[in-house]
Amino acid sequence: MSNKFLVLISLCFSTVLFLGCGNTAPLLNYENSPVTTVSGKKAKAEQVKKAIILAGTQKGWQMKEVKPGLLEATIFRSNLMAKININYSPDSYSITYKDSSNFRYDGTNIHKRYNHWIRLLNDQIRSQLINI
Repeated sequence: MSNKFLVLISLCFSTVLFLGCGNTAPLLNYENSPVTTVSGKKAKAEQVKKAIILAGTQKGWQMKEVKPGLLEATIFRSNLMAKININYSPDSYSITYKDSSNFRYDGTNIHKRYNHWIRLLNDQIRSQLINI
């Protein structure tokens, strides 16, 4: 191989690596988000659970009850996997990171696509909860 070819390959590899690094952002969690309803009535824990499960399944998440007040949700897309915990009560809910694969999570930052999925899920949960 010629030196020009090796330099070109190195530049291409460096460019791909550099561009890929810009696709991460600080991990997004939602902590103690209030449960708000249109009626203003206080929701019951079972209603909150059903609203979260419905929202999650509508967005493609597999929802599993771990124990009362705690759901685990997993989503698979192509070669990506994300797993989250959703703690809930009649007053609030939290969406927190549990595990992932191929999202380049480094303990602080994660691929922006993960955060996008979490935002969409949170929006869907809020849409379901408001109708309780």
